[in-house]
Order: sequence, then C-alpha cells, then structure tokens
Amino acid sequence: MTTQAITSYTARWYNRAGIWIGLGINSASITLGGNLATKLDTPALLWVIPLGALCLWMIASTAGIIGRRNRQKFVEWSTATFGVGTGAILINLSMALGMTGWAGFQMGLGGTSLANLFGIHQASWIGVLAMGILVFVLGNLEVNKWNWFVWLTTLSSLAMAIIATVIAVQLNDTVVLEPNPTTPSAVFSVITSILAFAALFSLRSTDFTWDLVSDRDVLIDATLFICVFVISITIGIMLFQATGSPDLAVALSGTPLALMAKAFLFLSLMSPALSTMVSGSLAWTGIINLKYWQATILLVGVGTLLGLIRFDQSLIFFLDWLAAIMPPAIAIMLVYGLSKQTLSKPVALTGWIAGAVIAIGVKLAGGAFHLAIGAAVGLIIIFIGNFLWKPTNADG
Repeated sequence: MTTQAITSYTARWYNRAGIWIGLGINSASITLGGNLATKLDTPALLWVIPLGALCLWMIASTAGIIGRRNRQKFVEWSTATFGVGTGAILINLSMALGMTGWAGFQMGLGGTSLANLFGIHQASWIGVLAMGILVFVLGNLEVNKWNWFVWLTTLSSLAMAIIATVIAVQLNDTVVLEPNPTTPSAVFSVITSILAFAALFSLRSTDFTWDLVSDRDVLIDATLFICVFVISITIGIMLFQATGSPDLAVALSGTPLALMAKAFLFLSLMSPALSTMVSGSLAWTGIINLKYWQATILLVGVGTLLGLIRFDQSLIFFLDWLAAIMPPAIAIMLVYGLSKQTLSKPVALTGWIAGAVIAIGVKLAGGAFHLAIGAAVGLIIIFIGNFLWKPTNADG
C-alpha cells in the first residue's frame, strides 16, 4: 500500500500547467470579458476584475489543495461530502450536465471553426464530428501522455489572444457606448459572473490536483490560471471597446488575420475540451454504472450532438442557471473538505438543496445577490445542523 502511494503521487505543477492555463485563456473567457464590459465602464473594471479573480483564486486553490491532501478526485470528494445515494447523484448530475454543456460549446465553436478553416462553411457538421473523434481518442489516453498536446493548444490560445489584441488595436474604432454607473449591484454582478463562469471548474480542479506532490504545486497552477484568465478577460474588454460587440466571432471576422485566428481558435478549444471530457466522464461514472471509456462515449457523443445544433450559442443562458445552484454546494464542500471533524452528510445535502432553492428564488425575483445569498443559506444550515445533529457512523 505504501509503495502504491509513493508511486502514484508524483505529478508536478508543470504536468498540469497546460490544463490550467488552457482553461484560463480561451475563446470563452475572452467572450466573458466582452460581456463584463457591458455591465461596468472600464475604470471600474480595472479594480473589480482583480477582486473577482482573487476570490476565484482562493476558491480554486483551496479546492485543489483539499483534493491533493485527501487524495480525492471530484467524484470521491463529493461523495465524502454529500454521501452515496441521492447526494452523490445530485452533485455528480450537476457536474455531468455542466460538463456536457461545455462539451457542446467546445464542439460547436471548435468544429465550426475547423470547417471554416478548410472552406466548407456549408458542411460545418464535418468539422464538429472530426473534433469529437479527436477529443475522444486523445481523452482516453493517460492525462500525462496528452499533456504535450495540451501545451500545444494552450500556446494556440495565447496566439489567438495576441491576434485578438492586434485586431483590437488595428480597428481602433470609436464606438459610442452607453455609460454604466458603478453601483454596488453592478459591481457584485461582475464578481459573481466571474465566479459563476468558473464555478464548475473550481470543484473539478481536484481531478487535476489529487496526485500532485505538494500544495505549492497546486498554488503555482492556480496562480497561472488566474493570471492568464485576467489577461483573457482584458482582451475581451479591448475587443468590445473596439467593435461594440462581445461576440468573439464578430470581432475576429473580416480582417486580414481572420484565417489565422480561425486556426488558433480551433486549437485553443482542444485543451478545455480534453479537461471537460475527463471531469464530465468521471462525473457520469458516479451516476451511471459505466466504465470510464464508456462514459467518454456518452459525454463526447452528446457533446457532439449539441455541437451540431450549435448549442454554444445558448450556453451562457444554460450555465447561468446551473451556476445558481452550484455556489451553496461549493461553499459546503470547501467547509467539509477543510474540517477535521466528522460532519453529517444528510445535513450537507439539506444545506445545498435549501441554498440552491433560495438562490433560484432570488434570481427569479430579479435580485443580483442570489449567488451569495444561496451560499450563505447553505452554510448557516450546515453550521446549525451539525451543531444539533451529531453524525453517526451511518450518516457521517
């Protein structure tokens, strides 16, 4: 047993850095920057975005450290928090659906970019299918074996970001934008948008930290992620200022660099697509009795179908609602993961469900603080519940 532990936990930060960087700088995060620019003016964003990024860094790094110290991937961590049965099914279902949605986004945008690159605009389905096959084949290799490819796609993300920056500078259009007053509601909306954007990754980061050597390796990867994430958002803001549109495809089209941008756009989506397949497939194995390779067929298959119907054009709406139910789960899982005491799993599940219901209710009522309110309700319930209900061997 000791020999197994020694030989299993030898991954270093550079073995996972490509995944973290690729998740930080890509077409989705650049698009996020453009959307944030519609909520606040640039001077306010200069301090609000770093604040939101700091909150995200704290959550992602803490989750990663919990996974490393407990040697748990997401499926194992979620089961340890919410228990087997209903709790495990609900949390893994949330993760699996979220990852499948992201797969649809990546297959649709990446596959279409691939088809456009080869001039088959009217047959974009060919590019979507090709990307699905490529992701499936590479994703069924050991993570360390396709780390080199992740680095290739990550460098492509950086190249695409540079091209986007050059295009923004070259356009230099004077777009008349509506002023956005810096209100507490607007500030909190930007911060929560940043957290909601990476809510699922904050939890699934343990899939890429459980076998790291030290906490230092986790912190290095988390810091790299946040740095390129902020850079990516900034590029999106610049493009919005130059074009008046948060749509990345619109901003990159019609320029001499458009062809090169399409190539890098496709490659840049491969890194997040591979990590999405890993986490999503693991989540599906926690719901359905499937082997890992069978779960990859399910995720990639459904993701490819979503890509064929261009689900990427509706993904933000989908993730916005999914994110409304995730903050209570994130807060509770962090507390349980850090606690040295045995805490009740039924209480954890009750806190998550109650917090999610409250968050959805506040959102439906038009409130801007639904993420924080939902998380706060969940934490209050678990603190009170664990004080009153001492867990037994059966439920703790």
